Amino acid sequence: MTLPNEEHFLRSLRDNEPNSFTTLYNAYAPALYGILLRMVNDRELAADLLQDAFLKIWSKRQDYDPGQGRLFTWLLTITRNTAIDELRLQKSRAKASSYRYDRLEKAELPSEVASRATASVVDQLEAKYRVVVEMHCQDEYSLPEVADRLKLPLGTVKTRYRKALQLLKSYFSQDIYHYQLR
Repeated sequence: MTLPNEEHFLRSLRDNEPNSFTTLYNAYAPALYGILLRMVNDRELAADLLQDAFLKIWSKRQDYDPGQGRLFTWLLTITRNTAIDELRLQKSRAKASSYRYDRLEKAELPSEVASRATASVVDQLEAKYRVVVEMHCQDEYSLPEVADRLKLPLGTVKTRYRKALQLLKSYFSQDIYHYQLR
């Protein structure tokens, strides 16, 4: 695209002329996709990020100022920032997930509290949560062993165990609150 065509093209974008977005996408998507692919090294993710970037571009099209730089530079900046945001999000999710699972592995129900009262509370759990708690706490299987025996992914078992602990905490909190009111 030469500069006069770019100026005309920008006017058509701002005026919401038919096919202006299609023209923008066809002109710049291949180059932007290539950059995204190099950044994330995943074809599906790059395609998703390209769509996200073009949605941002379309919604911010009125903000583009030709005096600040070329159109491609503006498009590239939005696309690059979209990819960086996603990469940062993935990194923070991975850290949070690792932290939660490390803490989850160490969390256990107290074995001495496994009295009738605790058993009756555990019985209130849905079967999918109850079986994980019983195998891990009563039968003393590790979470990977529970996953192996139940033929479930380890992440699913850990999630169910964590959810069961949250539910049990909620049940005990309600019970304690009930007795405090007396």
